[in-house]
Amino acid sequence: MNAYMNVVQSYKRNDIDTSSPLRLVVLLYDGAIRFFQLSEKAYSEGDTEKARMYILRAEKIILELLGSLNFEEGGEIAENLADLYRFIIGHCAEINETNYREIIGANCKILTGLREAWSQLEREPNPE
Repeated sequence: MNAYMNVVQSYKRNDIDTSSPLRLVVLLYDGAIRFFQLSEKAYSEGDTEKARMYILRAEKIILELLGSLNFEEGGEIAENLADLYRFIIGHCAEINETNYREIIGANCKILTGLREAWSQLEREPNPE
């Protein structure tokens, strides 16, 4: 099993190393959504420590997305994305055992919509 995990990790590393910038953004969204979903599962199982760890990992990804915005070239779109990222991060601070489903669901809905938009951009041919 350990050899299998090494192959999987190597494949993932190669996928990231050879990806386009658009693909990397989609992969970051995938990661954040996955960590929010793992957090929701941990909360439902009563493991708040693990749930918080996953939320922190999702927050780090969102902070990476926020830090990668180019406000000069992105203009209003970059500002709107920054507002959404800040909203999600602010929401993370409010998550607890009683409201985790609502907040995590809202965060995942936002990220899924953004992921789909970036994924669509990735599929479009480059105009030259």
